[in-house]
Amino acid sequence: MQAPGSRGRRAASDFDADFFARYYGDPATRVADAGDAERVAALIAGIVHYLELPVRRILDAGCGVGLLRAPLVARFPRVAYDGLELSPYLCRRHGWRQGSLADIAVEQPYDLVVCHDVLQYLDDRTAARALANLARITRGALYFSVLTGGDWRQAADQLRTDRAVCLRPADWYRRRLRRGFRHVAAGVHVARALRPILWELERPWT
Repeated sequence: MQAPGSRGRRAASDFDADFFARYYGDPATRVADAGDAERVAALIAGIVHYLELPVRRILDAGCGVGLLRAPLVARFPRVAYDGLELSPYLCRRHGWRQGSLADIAVEQPYDLVVCHDVLQYLDDRTAARALANLARITRGALYFSVLTGGDWRQAADQLRTDRAVCLRPADWYRRRLRRGFRHVAAGVHVARALRPILWELERPWT
């Protein structure tokens, strides 16, 4: 297994049944469960609803086993949910659209895109392309989270968290996200063309 911080790119075949059984199935080793997904979906929906952004189409980029699908659909009634996933195993099992966030092309942008703990599995060049593509396919809100080097040292449970990832500084992501988005709060961003009204102390602090 690679050491944390490696720049090696993971192959689609790495994300097989054993990978998801370890990190999402076995209670002794899983890194996330349905309760985590409920909290993330509630966070996203709370901010998006507060901003009064209409959401009719959602893309869950790197949707994995689909933990976020049910809680997101419950909070955005009549929404069309699309799951994008690199893993051939999960696409066969769940019917997700197979592909990479770095390359996906869509006929029309999504109202909400979720990219939850995905880009640490991409090398620098591919991750940069994925971030640029996020700006093209998102017309409303983006929820973005990723494991950074600081997270690995200060917050992650290193016994459960996958080590075969690329650990980059948070500023690496911020610089690229700012080109297409405005950060609102708690990982929720809006497309740069939008200018939601926020009270002064609701805005991100510098």
